[in-house]
Amino acid sequence: MLPTNLPEVIQHIAREQQAKLAAEISEAQLKLVTVSYDKAASYTTVIIFGGYAGFFAVWQLSKQYLSKGQTLWAALMILISLLSFVLFEVLKMVLVTRMFVARVSVLGLPEVQADPKRLLQELKALEQVQRSHQRGFMVAWAVVVAICVSCALGGAAILGYAFVLGLAR
Repeated sequence: MLPTNLPEVIQHIAREQQAKLAAEISEAQLKLVTVSYDKAASYTTVIIFGGYAGFFAVWQLSKQYLSKGQTLWAALMILISLLSFVLFEVLKMVLVTRMFVARVSVLGLPEVQADPKRLLQELKALEQVQRSHQRGFMVAWAVVVAICVSCALGGAAILGYAFVLGLAR
């Protein structure tokens, strides 16, 4: 219902401005969270690569002290870690590519290019779809990181044990 007198009009305008401000703040916070997540994911990737490199360096130093069982268990654990990491990165590449293709296809529509209102509507609709996928993606990311790290630490513990045993001999 539209306001009919001046005080109601002023209140209505104030509510609309507050709602608009809240939406802008929410959008800015969402973008901040998205950028922060992207940076955290990139940092995690670098750390995981460094961990794998360190694992293989320690493997080279301790392989002569490993029993057959230790070698196989360490290899299995690092294989699980590497496979989960690589498969997740491939999945991420596919999802990011799909996101960019969807955005490009929306931006390439002549009726969207000619109408700024339609452009904003289409982009907002696309962002809502992508946000719904991001939640699942973030959960998958956390699970994969847990698998990668726990298996890599397990393999590293086996190598560390063999390394310390070699030092004791």
